[in-house]
Amino acid sequence: MATIELYLENSYLKECSANIVSIQDRSVVFDQTIFYPGGGGQPGDRGVIKQGDETYNIVTVKKVDGEIIHELERPLQDINQTVEMQIDWSWRFRNMQYQTVLHVISGYLYQHYNALATSSQIEKDHARLELSFSPEIMAEIPFDSLEQSIKKVLAHPHNVFTKTISRTEAEQKEGFIKTVINLLPASLNEIRMVQMNDIDEQACGGTHVNNTNEIKDFSIMKIQQKGPAKKRLKFNYWINLCYPVFYQ
Repeated sequence: MATIELYLENSYLKECSANIVSIQDRSVVFDQTIFYPGGGGQPGDRGVIKQGDETYNIVTVKKVDGEIIHELERPLQDINQTVEMQIDWSWRFRNMQYQTVLHVISGYLYQHYNALATSSQIEKDHARLELSFSPEIMAEIPFDSLEQSIKKVLAHPHNVFTKTISRTEAEQKEGFIKTVINLLPASLNEIRMVQMNDIDEQACGGTHVNNTNEIKDFSIMKIQQKGPAKKRLKFNYWINLCYPVFYQ
């Protein structure tokens, strides 16, 4: 039985009850979970499992064949009792903000310069985004004013919502190539789409804020040349952290 992924429907759910489906030493599968297992460059959630008077820290969460496996710091004492899940909300919300900013930046660069986002990664104190461009347009892109351009987009609120469509429909959508659909498993027949009004629409299984007005100020820290037609952007969004942009 596949685990019900509650975070896909409600990224703001901070706690829930769950029943044990299977257990092997410290690895537990529940019938449902609020813990995002990580993927697509977004880290997995942190938090705790509570059962009676006992609290168990989550070591890692991963998805295997539709099951969300929760590795605990020690084995559960009661394999039959319901548990209470609680996520580390500050960690989750930070990653929601970063994931949403990644969509905004990649969407803006796709709309204006046909850039394709090829990879992204959220780290402890920053995020990075790699994009490919047509070589002939690379020299025309004003990278030195990119941060200001993105901030103009974020000056207005934009709703963020999700929907699920078939892979066939996804492959036929105009502009869907920016998600590099070939990177998605061939066995994936239903695609979860994340859309932000007229800013961006792409496949993503991560967690996001409901509106871009929840994104704080951000700074582009570094823009690197990663090939004749590739750039890597490194940024953070913490207020009052301003780094000079330099190019390589």
